[in-house]
Amino acid sequence: MFTPKIIALDLDGTLFSSTGEITPYTRRQIRSATDRGIAVVISSGRPYTGIPLQEAKELGIEYAITTNGAAVYRILDDACLYENGIPPELTIDVLANLPSKHVHLDVFIDGNAYTQRSTFHIIRHSLILPESLKNYILTNRRQVDTLLDYIRKERPTIQKATMNFEQEADGSFICRDETNAYLLSRPELNVVCGGHCNLEFTKAGVTKATGLGFLCDYLKIPIEASMACGDSENDLDILKAAGISVAMQNAEHCVKEVCDYITASCNEDGVGRAIARFIGEPAEEGQV
Repeated sequence: MFTPKIIALDLDGTLFSSTGEITPYTRRQIRSATDRGIAVVISSGRPYTGIPLQEAKELGIEYAITTNGAAVYRILDDACLYENGIPPELTIDVLANLPSKHVHLDVFIDGNAYTQRSTFHIIRHSLILPESLKNYILTNRRQVDTLLDYIRKERPTIQKATMNFEQEADGSFICRDETNAYLLSRPELNVVCGGHCNLEFTKAGVTKATGLGFLCDYLKIPIEASMACGDSENDLDILKAAGISVAMQNAEHCVKEVCDYITASCNEDGVGRAIARFIGEPAEEGQV
């Protein structure tokens, strides 16, 4: 039976339930895995400041692949072990050509999230998101007057950018199609959806899979001995790269198509059940 040496877990829609929590059963299974010397790691589109660091430490999770693989951190001392971001010149050029109205844009820099003050109302009032996710965004972002001006002045390396779109009365997303077409026309970028019809971009070639590859090399674990769990398009590359790939029951169809195994939903201990299955732990009463 395949027993992973490293397990990479997406957060939103995977490890987190729809209320933004890790279920008690899943917590016990993660702790069981880490106690047995299996490296359980976060694999998220979030910046480092969006990772539940204290909870991770309690569960024995020592590493986090963040911003779709653009940066990898060691949680014990908050050290950035790896970064492959977008240079400021490219970010400035891309942002200067993006539509600005009806779009909420975040950029992730040095593990932090920055947003433009003038569009923050879109998150508060116009986006259909789970309340836990909306609250996370509202409390995690550093606000600046104009992102483009901020980047022109500070010249930071951008780990990732993410965009959420206002909707029309018919449910269509304003500016999304034209924004997606523009981003896809830029070969310097890797563009994916991270869920809820958003758009995210990193430097070309940067995915959660490259983050996992770095971490496997760092820990001297063959990537064939890895397991990954996910639910959305930004998980596709890491799921294809892992030795065993697990889709949540609530995952997008494109994710289920590429995975070896489909577990229960994020609200039904899906990650915990998958870990129990592959590390040989017996299911608890009420779990199948």
